[in-house]
Parts: sequence; C-alpha cells; structure tokens
Amino acid sequence: MLLSSSSTRVAARMGVKMLARGIGQTAHYHGPLLQLCCPSSSSAGFTAPTSLFSATNTTTTTTSTVRGTQERWMQRFESESIPEPETSIVNIIAHVLDLSGPGEVGNHQNSALNEAQMAKIEQLCQCRLARMPIQYIVREWDFRDLTLKMVPPVFIPRPETEELVELILQQMDTQRETLFLEIGCGTGAISLSLLKHAPKSSAIAIDQSRYACELTRENAETVGLHERLRIFKHKVVDDLPAELGGQQFDMIVSNPPYVPSVLIPTLDPEVKIYEDLRALDGGNDGLTVIKAILRIAGRHLAKDGVLWLEVDSTHPPIIEEFLSKHGELMGLRFLASYKDLFQKDRFVEIAKL
Repeated sequence: MLLSSSSTRVAARMGVKMLARGIGQTAHYHGPLLQLCCPSSSSAGFTAPTSLFSATNTTTTTTSTVRGTQERWMQRFESESIPEPETSIVNIIAHVLDLSGPGEVGNHQNSALNEAQMAKIEQLCQCRLARMPIQYIVREWDFRDLTLKMVPPVFIPRPETEELVELILQQMDTQRETLFLEIGCGTGAISLSLLKHAPKSSAIAIDQSRYACELTRENAETVGLHERLRIFKHKVVDDLPAELGGQQFDMIVSNPPYVPSVLIPTLDPEVKIYEDLRALDGGNDGLTVIKAILRIAGRHLAKDGVLWLEVDSTHPPIIEEFLSKHGELMGLRFLASYKDLFQKDRFVEIAKL
C-alpha cells in the first residue's frame, strides 16, 4: 500500500499513462454519487436523486465523435486538476463502448457516439470529477494477467503489488504442492495471481472486510480458481480464526496496512473518500498490523516457510532490527529486502527457523 499518489509505470493494456493507484475505518464516500456511478456496488440502499448533476450537465442532443468527446473531457479534467486526465477519459470511453481495452480507443477516433453513449460518458465523467478512482468507475482493472472486478470501498491493488507477486513467483517452486495464507486479501489479486501460476498450490485468504471477502470470492469464481481458495472474514490482532488454530503454512504473504495514522488525512481524495482506510491505517508507526503478522508467522509458518510483506520504504531496517532482537524467540529470521520500480525498499522476505 504505497503512499505515493501516482505511478509512472506504463500499462501495456492501456497504451496510455496509468491512473494513479496511490493509496488511498471505512472510506466516507457519498452514497448517492456511488449509487449513480456504481449502481450494483456495496452502496446498495442509497438512491441517487435524478437532479444530482443537473447543474453541470453538458450532454447535448447531437451526436459527437470519440475524438471530440475525448478532447472535450480531457480539457475539462485538466481545468479541474483531475489527475491523469487522458487515462481517465480513455478508460471511460473504452468502458462505454465495450472495447477490449483502453488501447483500442485510438482505433475509433472518428466513430460517432449516439445520445445514450454520450449520456453515459457524461455520467461517468461527473463521477471522475468527484474524484472517484477510475477503477471503481469502470468496475474492473488488470492485475498482471488477470482482469478483476473492482467495487468500492475494497482497496484497489497497486502496480507495486504486481511486483511483489512476480518476486514471489521467481523464488517459488510453482510445481510443488504449496499451502499459503494471504492476510488482507482485498480484491483477491495476490492469492489469485499466485494460484494461477502455481497450479498445485492452494490458499487461504482472510480479510476484516465483508465486502473484500465477497469480492475475492466473486473474482475467484470468475477466473475459475475458487476450488483452491478458502476465504475467512477475520480481523488480525494476535492470531488466526479458531478454525485455523493448528494450521501450518508453507508461505504467508501480505500487503498490510502500513501508513502511519497521522498521514491518513493527507492522502489524495480518490483514496480517503472512497477506499476502505482500514486497509491503509497501520497505527502510530505504521507497524501495528505488521507486528501482528510477524507473531502469526512465528506460530503458523512451517519450518523453512517464508513470509513476504509489502511495507513502507522506511520499514525494512526497522523490521530487521526488531527480528535481530526478537526473531530467535519468534522463530523468524530476516532474509532480505527488495526494491520496487521506484528503487525504494518495498518488499521484505522473512524465513521460519
């Protein structure tokens, strides 16, 4: 869960600059707005007033081309200081036209849009003006080679976490029977990516959010991996759910909350309004949940098992020092830290003694 507000990584699927996946207590999103933009999302029960956007409605009764609509909304987003305006409008147009991906929009620049398409683009662009993340607006996003459903307020996976999965797969025997645990599964991105590329593996995923558990289950069914994944709703404090009391794992992986509480109010609107801040808030020093995971790893990792963590760039030396003092008692040894695409220490590998 990276604290930066934008990523410079280029997404091959998009062909344009990726929208910020910076980090973004449950998010205090606006129910009516969310119901309008994501009518089947977890905001069910809210009804959007039909006049919500009437004052700013710019839809006309005439048809327009994709090029004209894209240019008009890019200018509008730029004037409103919306991050990554091109990515925003290109993704929205691709979604409304039901294209295979944003990269296809360039092939339809001279295509005419009908009134229904124009109205839908207008509606979704208003959601972007309200700083709703584009992933929630289009309701899906690519994570490595998976396309996963995105529903607010479930935490949106970031590109740095794709690096974590790649790092694990490089060092994992993907043809070996492996049981792993993911703590804080969110959309299920990490577990599902690992399960897809390690066909003999099985996993247990836990999250404190009911919405996250439901979304992980739905994504697992969509990509056909649900038979190898068990999901538990559970808040990590000191241990796993009672049903897993004696369970041992070959590997534990987590992208836990690691943002210091004092920094939560400084996060971008896309994050602090819409995403579940419990997936971000790591306590006073950002290490509260990380230390709980270390305790769990000490009890539930099998001998020579491995714990993988995505952490704040300031955390690896702190974790290494902590384990140099307490690791022998916990049965854990700090192995290494690894840098992300920004050359910041982002990933930690820890072994069970």
